[in-house]
Amino acid sequence: MDKINNMILFYLLKDFKASQRSIATRIGISSPAVNYRVNKLFSEGIIRKVSLYINPNFYGKYHGYVSFKNTKDWKGEYIFKVNCLEKTNIYEIEARTLEELNSKFKVMSDVMGEPAMMYIPSQIPLNPSSFDIKLVSLLKEDPQRDASEIADLMKVSTKTVRRHLRYLEGKGLIRLVPIIDIAKAEMFMFAIFTRNIEMGKKFFSSTSFRQITDEKAGIFVNIAENFLDIKDRYFKFREFDEDADLMIALSYDFS
Repeated sequence: MDKINNMILFYLLKDFKASQRSIATRIGISSPAVNYRVNKLFSEGIIRKVSLYINPNFYGKYHGYVSFKNTKDWKGEYIFKVNCLEKTNIYEIEARTLEELNSKFKVMSDVMGEPAMMYIPSQIPLNPSSFDIKLVSLLKEDPQRDASEIADLMKVSTKTVRRHLRYLEGKGLIRLVPIIDIAKAEMFMFAIFTRNIEMGKKFFSSTSFRQITDEKAGIFVNIAENFLDIKDRYFKFREFDEDADLMIALSYDFS
């Protein structure tokens, strides 16, 4: 893996639907070169697959994040899981109510011990239209389905489908997520949990591809050049939040 491939992966993680032309412009290579490299990343198994993330708020549910030492593995339901270097697993959990979500965290704690991190962002569950439910169900079947195919299946205009997709994506309700083999990619991926949100946004502006924040706290998921880079960034950020938690990812996937 070279630096250009890592930059391509960074932009795909940030927005998998970004055009290859826009990625090429940011990196400083041609669009055909980006296309060739992306195809090779798939063929070599570095990008294992592309999954559709659906924010539980879309279905009128709540969600939160919790991490435990991985001396035990959670056998129950979860949306998303990250295996970390520090013998820690991070889980995204959904529930119908905040009370049920906290109850699920309590059950997990009874099995796996005290959580190292627990975060329930401020959120407002939605009541989606039947149109959007159908649209999302078609994307679940094939996350890389294009708007024109969805429009044909739903018997509406492509413009209508694109408008709904822009809304759902803009609200963070759906997102395409490339599942990357971190070891094969020779990538260094890390997350910071902090209560200093404004500084986090500034500090990780150039390295973060995913932010989950509210007015109280947040998680910033980043790409680094190597372990030393992670260490330097973490200790520098601790000057602004000495209680910030560091999590270095080894792998991640949906349930």
